[in-house]
Amino acid sequence: MTPDTIETTLGLTAQPSSKRWKKILWGMLALLVIAAATMYSINRTAKNKTTYVTAPLKVQDLTTSVSATGNLEPTNTIDVGIEVSGTIDQVLVDYNDRVKSGQVLARLDTTKLTAARTSSQALLQKSQANEQSAKAAVDNAAIEDERAHTMYASTGGNYPSRKEMQSSSTMLIQAKASLAAAKAQVSQSTAQLKSDEDNLRKAVVVSPINGIVLNRKVEPGQTVVASMQTPILFTLAEDLTRMKAIVSVDEADIGGVKENQKVFFTVDAYPNRQFEGKIIQLRLNSAIVSGVVTYEAVVQVDNTDLLLRPGMTASASIITDTLKNVLVVPNSSLRFSPPINNDDTQKKKKHAMAQADQGDHIWVLKNNIPTKVKVKLGKSNGILSIITVSNLKIGDLIITGVEEQP
Repeated sequence: MTPDTIETTLGLTAQPSSKRWKKILWGMLALLVIAAATMYSINRTAKNKTTYVTAPLKVQDLTTSVSATGNLEPTNTIDVGIEVSGTIDQVLVDYNDRVKSGQVLARLDTTKLTAARTSSQALLQKSQANEQSAKAAVDNAAIEDERAHTMYASTGGNYPSRKEMQSSSTMLIQAKASLAAAKAQVSQSTAQLKSDEDNLRKAVVVSPINGIVLNRKVEPGQTVVASMQTPILFTLAEDLTRMKAIVSVDEADIGGVKENQKVFFTVDAYPNRQFEGKIIQLRLNSAIVSGVVTYEAVVQVDNTDLLLRPGMTASASIITDTLKNVLVVPNSSLRFSPPINNDDTQKKKKHAMAQADQGDHIWVLKNNIPTKVKVKLGKSNGILSIITVSNLKIGDLIITGVEEQP
């Protein structure tokens, strides 16, 4: 639109002071242009303004740990079986029952076992009687042999004959052999009787320890057969106030795990509660699961309140080291790089040069300007990392990220 058109539209062509109004009009247009440019500049600046998220460099204790998972077990578990076959007559305990050493847990039907013992007793008595008879035969043969020798000597060898003398000696030898066989039979019968008595004794299943019944695998009337393997009737735990967790540690982490290290763990049943234990054993044997090599660590656990149960899954954290009064920075600061303006070629070049530097570094905010500082890193707990060498001081603002203002 030309000035003449504007004047015509505003009805100024007919006025005598047209020059003065033209100046006023052009001044107003200039002010509008300046105002529009200023607003555009302000909006663009506000839009591109960057706010840095920082954390002060500080000194604190850092605890490093290793993660592991496993299951809880009683410290001493005993499977109680039976060595003789038969039919279960009585089961006197149930799940969770507390038992004492020597307490009867179950009994077999002892009808056959009692009959076998009675038979062995009779056989022993018979063997003992045969032994007495053999002893008498030896005594008699010895007397006859002695008499023959006396008569032979008194008759000058005329009576009895040499053949009768040999027969007498043979009878004595045979009698002694029969006695030895009778004694052996007595020993055999005695051993059989002891075996039958032992089987009768084992028909009564007793607890070998003071503990609690974790599992019962038998019912009255059930037949058990003790052949190649001993049938398991009960599983007992000696003490549930002390338990152990068998946790698997990855081969990459096992180097930092030692005996007597503290362990903190949780179980799904109590997600808001943390339990504590101590490593008492590191097993040398490895296990390979899905191509991953792990090693088992045995963690001793106090279970005085009896909240923990055998078989629970433990998600553990093994405390491998605690470092006192060290400089730490958030791990997010190690991944930070300053943002660049896509229209700024010089900043692009600087950013590329920063990316090419592979050394450990962080960015520190100084006078609202990100400044790159080289550092040497130490151990990390996954959230914080230790700085062992740097030119920083406590309180320096470490950049961890940015917030773009809308």
